[in-house]
Amino acid sequence: MKNASSIFDLFSQYGIAIDPKYRASIEERLNGILNYQPSVGVFGKTGVGKSSLCNAMFGQDACKVSDVAACTREPQEVILSMGTQGIKLLDVPGVGENAERDKEYAALYKSLLPELDIVLWVVKGDDRAYESDERFYKNIVKPYIQKGRPFFMVINQVDKIEPFREWDVDKRRPGANQSSNIDEKRRNVAETFGLPLTKVIPVSAGERFGLVELVDSIVHELPKEKKAIVLNETQQENRSHKAKEEAKDGFWDTVVDVITDIIPVGPVVKSVISAGKSIIGKLFSWW
Repeated sequence: MKNASSIFDLFSQYGIAIDPKYRASIEERLNGILNYQPSVGVFGKTGVGKSSLCNAMFGQDACKVSDVAACTREPQEVILSMGTQGIKLLDVPGVGENAERDKEYAALYKSLLPELDIVLWVVKGDDRAYESDERFYKNIVKPYIQKGRPFFMVINQVDKIEPFREWDVDKRRPGANQSSNIDEKRRNVAETFGLPLTKVIPVSAGERFGLVELVDSIVHELPKEKKAIVLNETQQENRSHKAKEEAKDGFWDTVVDVITDIIPVGPVVKSVISAGKSIIGKLFSWW
């Protein structure tokens, strides 16, 4: 679906006639929602796999990946367009290189955070040193999180957590002992950063492990009008039935809110509400 006219086309198919004097206002509001370009910021130390995580989530080689050098010196702003309008992805320079750069990055982070819809902070699964992460999170990121901005601490490369030889390569999942240690790592990170356990998501970008759970968590935290727009830009294999249903309900609630805010309550509004479940499944291809 490209714009609000698709919704009105569906209304017509279901015998719902919107008075022309209301249509322009409704279209303008809905197009503003549909054309909104979400911004996702991915933060963390150098070498934790931020770029790899971005690529795995959104199904494109969106960011440069280097196994050796700290390749991201400036924010890499990439517009991904797998779905409707696209998503602005900011792969942000990693902290922890040296004190001078960290001062520069602190100012950069402060300028970026107010504009972001989602903040992901990535740490490495087999890393035990969180000093720079903790300092930046508590002094710079936390104030924005306390204002309600969706935030997740992502533990990447959990396939490297001991005993790493237990990792099931074919099924792309940890063995029993490794799974227990991943859970322990998750609890440790949550305690270190003072976060609820639900805000700490273990993944392996390289193994495509935990990405569905991460997308689920992101969709759940987003405002209802942004759920479907963000989910529409993720790779298909990362969209669970749960996330699709939540995005579907959120988007349709938004449509109804817009219509009821403009059209006086009456037969037309009731028809829109009752037809919702039939119409909503035809708006986005993955529904």
